[in-house]
Amino acid sequence: MKCGTSSLYHYLNRHPEVEMSDVKELDYFVAENNFDKGPEWYSDQFTEEGKIHGEASPNYSKAHYFENVPGRMHALLPDIKLIYLVRDPVERIISHYTHNYSEGREARSLTEALEELEDNHYVLCSRYYWQLEHYLGYYDKDQILVVPSYELKDQRRETLQYIFEFIGVDASYYNPAYDSVQHQTSAKLKKSRLSWYILESPGIKMLKGLVPDAVKNPIKRMTRTKVKKPTINPDDERRVRQFLQDDMEALADFAERDIAFAHTSLVN
Repeated sequence: MKCGTSSLYHYLNRHPEVEMSDVKELDYFVAENNFDKGPEWYSDQFTEEGKIHGEASPNYSKAHYFENVPGRMHALLPDIKLIYLVRDPVERIISHYTHNYSEGREARSLTEALEELEDNHYVLCSRYYWQLEHYLGYYDKDQILVVPSYELKDQRRETLQYIFEFIGVDASYYNPAYDSVQHQTSAKLKKSRLSWYILESPGIKMLKGLVPDAVKNPIKRMTRTKVKKPTINPDDERRVRQFLQDDMEALADFAERDIAFAHTSLVN
């Protein structure tokens, strides 16, 4: 989540041997979302046009929130390849917080949201190796590729080459359109809290299906506003980085490589 999955989804979908699902986040293996629709529904999200098929669902890496996703996944698809995009863990937390605030799901300040780090939703989503461990009981190490998002942004050609090699398609392919696709780690334009209250409050949500887009879309445009991403308090940042340090080291050991986020190392 908030690590560039939208960008990678579009890069993969432009490869002639790859077909990504029409809906980016299928969330099929999340029991609370689409799993009860059954395997035929999931299969119907793809055609036979591509050699390789894929989807991009960040909810699959929220083990503390959605249980047993890897178990359901492995029961249906034991031989797949998994790509795990990660970014600087604190930057991801700030982006996640900003998203929730803009959607009206968060009213606390960032400092208040990070007061307790244990069992903290924002922090748990940035415990990358802990999330990954839930898959290691089902999938072999060589089925999982960890990709730092800064490589996808700054070394796009080389990074896509090793991703293509990993999934077994022509690694020499490079679409000129890749250079014109803006790397996305979070939307620039967020819904304001007013928009949430108008369109997402429980009472209105019940009637949304009856409200035509010709009415909804102007409301969204009028109430949408840019939300400024907050700056984290240095003391909070230090606490969070120290809390996540062992997890980041375990992730680097798993990936058997340096994952050199700009702020990963603590400054004493």
